[in-house]
Amino acid sequence: NLPGWGEYMFSGKIHSGKSSFSLLTSYAPRDVMWKRNNNEEYYFSSGKIENNEIGEPTRYKVDPINLALTYNWINADKDLLQLSLRNNMTFKPHSHTDRNSKLVQEKDSFLITDYEQSNSISPSIDLYYQHKFENQHALYFNVVGTYINTNTRRQFTQAPLLGVLADTTSVMSNVKGNKYSLISEAIYEKQWEKIKLTAGAKYTHQWVENNYYIDETVSPVSMTTSETYLFSELQHRVGKFAYTIGLGAMNTIICQSGVNQSTWIARPQLTMSYDVGKGVFLRYNAYVSGYQPSLSAMNDITQPIDKYQVRRGNPNLKPVMYFSNDILLSYQSPYVSLDVTARYNYDHKPIMDESFEENGLIVRTQANQQAFHRVQVNASLQVRLLSNKLIFTVAPFLNYYVSEGNNYLHTHLNPGIRAGVLGIYKSWQFFGEVSTRRNNLWGETLTYGELSHLLGLGYNDEKWSAKVMMVNPFSMNGYTNKIEDLSSVAPKTQVAEMPDFKQVLMLNFAMNLDFGKSREDAQKRLNNSDTDAGILLGQ
Repeated sequence: NLPGWGEYMFSGKIHSGKSSFSLLTSYAPRDVMWKRNNNEEYYFSSGKIENNEIGEPTRYKVDPINLALTYNWINADKDLLQLSLRNNMTFKPHSHTDRNSKLVQEKDSFLITDYEQSNSISPSIDLYYQHKFENQHALYFNVVGTYINTNTRRQFTQAPLLGVLADTTSVMSNVKGNKYSLISEAIYEKQWEKIKLTAGAKYTHQWVENNYYIDETVSPVSMTTSETYLFSELQHRVGKFAYTIGLGAMNTIICQSGVNQSTWIARPQLTMSYDVGKGVFLRYNAYVSGYQPSLSAMNDITQPIDKYQVRRGNPNLKPVMYFSNDILLSYQSPYVSLDVTARYNYDHKPIMDESFEENGLIVRTQANQQAFHRVQVNASLQVRLLSNKLIFTVAPFLNYYVSEGNNYLHTHLNPGIRAGVLGIYKSWQFFGEVSTRRNNLWGETLTYGELSHLLGLGYNDEKWSAKVMMVNPFSMNGYTNKIEDLSSVAPKTQVAEMPDFKQVLMLNFAMNLDFGKSREDAQKRLNNSDTDAGILLGQ
């Protein structure tokens, strides 16, 4: 009963002999109204400016369409050849950042309109092959080529109300982006009775050609990046104890405007597990890895956001090294399952927010900051009663973030819980779920998660199923999304509200049209993809 909101999927497969063809399509339209309220403060050297922005209902519309056509050839348990042609398309005539609002200052008032239109098309070809030899050793190959075409147009206006002596600010920008990427990966694996040896290599190359049209000026951006990753891994089991030792090295090369930078990062890994017995299991995992700066963050373009601030890329960004380790305690019985995970992650010199004043404007950019720490504790308790006909699940969590910038320090503690119940009687199902907000801090941006709950009733038949669900049945205010910028020179709070997203009735129907002989295809060992368009948006 929320018009413009849907989830649709169709898939099909036909097979004959060693070959099969499959088609997968999905369409998830969103066409709703919501409003955005912003509270901003700017601490310029000339004085403080405070903006209180009261939002009006604004349209958000997006049509994402995903298509995948796959050919599989299977030769018993020896060979698997798979060729996939995919195209991910997104048509967004009204962005989620669009807003109509009234801006109120101490002495002046303005009308704000901010509209962004964007389209992206991303075809790709994915070739995968695996061959299993005798004596338990195998080879796996994967090559993925992707093209991403993006066209984004934004128009912002801040106009004074009648009778107010102030100027009008207008911002127009258009970005046309073309990105090409090639990802190739190969793995060799040898299995003995209690030992498995794995070695491989992965290479990624990206080319970006973007044109930024700002104030009738065209600014071209051209850059390339490459990443080479070499690795080996040894797995060994001794009774109830098992361990994995991995060694790897990653090299990144970034080229922009004739300037090259090359970085090496070591990537070791250690995993240990022990089956205590009586359903108790322990596992510890630790590894060092790294990542490149996003292509969108590395360009040397400056785009105006509004009257007070601009968005700027940073071509001096460096690759980041990070460390992660976690420990898992698991208990399984016919009636109770309990999993507890504690994790600590550390990013060294991470790429995070940075804001400063320059020539009477606030510059929003990114830079390699000092450090970022995450401590996360997750637990999941499931109780199964009446021969698994009644199942209760409770999953509390605790997240703690520490963001260390070059000129700032922010922390955030986020406790929460997810709980659910599932009842089964013959072919009928009753289910309910509630989730509190799972927040995320990164740099100086604190993003609040969703608070939601639902109730549902379903019926499952051999060939079809149907469900009726009520989303947020007890909500009073509908959906809200909150983002805080914790900058000392330009702090702000953004709140998006969708009052209609409460007591939402949803119907789900599925039908299975299988006939003839069924066959399960082998699963790919390697899955690579590229979704980063590599453009910098003035938002």
